[in-house]
Amino acid sequence: MTLHIQTFIDRIQGCDARGMKDFTMSMTDAKNLHADITKLLLQLQKSQETTQKPSEEVIKIQVSGGSFK
Repeated sequence: MTLHIQTFIDRIQGCDARGMKDFTMSMTDAKNLHADITKLLLQLQKSQETTQKPSEEVIKIQVSGGSFK
C-alpha cells in the first residue's frame, strides 16, 4: 500500500476511534492521495490490458488424404 493511502486510512481510523463526526485534510494531503489513487488505477488498467490481450498465435491445420482417392 502506498504511503499516502496508508496515512489516509490511519487518520480515518483514528477519527472513527475518537467518535469524530467530521474529517478534513489539507489540499496537499488530498493531492498526494489523489496521485496515489491515480497511479494505482493506471497500474490496474495496464495489468488488465496485458492479461486480456487475445492470443495472436496462428494455428494452421492441413488435412491431407495422401494417395487415397
